[in-house]
Amino acid sequence: MSLFTTDSNNVFGTGVQEAGSYNVKIVKAEAGKAKNSGRETLTLDYQVLDGKYQGGEIRYQTMTWIDDDSEKLKQSIRRFNTLVVALGVGDGVTIESIPQLAKSVLNKELTVDVDWGDPNNKGNVYLEVRGYHLLDPEGSKPNGVKRSDSQTNKHSGGFNNASTGTPATPTADPFASSGSGDTVDISDSDLPF
Repeated sequence: MSLFTTDSNNVFGTGVQEAGSYNVKIVKAEAGKAKNSGRETLTLDYQVLDGKYQGGEIRYQTMTWIDDDSEKLKQSIRRFNTLVVALGVGDGVTIESIPQLAKSVLNKELTVDVDWGDPNNKGNVYLEVRGYHLLDPEGSKPNGVKRSDSQTNKHSGGFNNASTGTPATPTADPFASSGSGDTVDISDSDLPF
């Protein structure tokens, strides 16, 4: 008897493979603190509502509240206000705190502009939100710009080609022992977190 049969319709968190403009729902909103600075943060995860990437996720978008001086405070207010206005909140609504904002934005819908960011400290490149807008009645609009092969995440493990979303053809059994006994060595750079 077999363990299971693969089914592309039965997978966790399909990814978005192109930059562009997407109608999304905020599926996770968490208030927190930046590890190195202690500044307040708002981390958002989005799920695409329509189009060819419907159900795909754009994750770990962090906004940081910086109020070191009056200019940085003005920029923070403008950055957070842009998000709130894109959610359809009218003028005159007072935002009391980042935790209050996190609770308020959860499950709300808007359009986000995303583009490929710079490589992180492990060399991985992810989509980053660059703009917020009211929900687009014309739907999501991928722009065809995919992560280049040189920017493909290294932790695909032979199961998924991150730049195309198609299964990779492994050259060897990914579950086979490396010949060194019963242990399997996995480096930190191979982990997705």
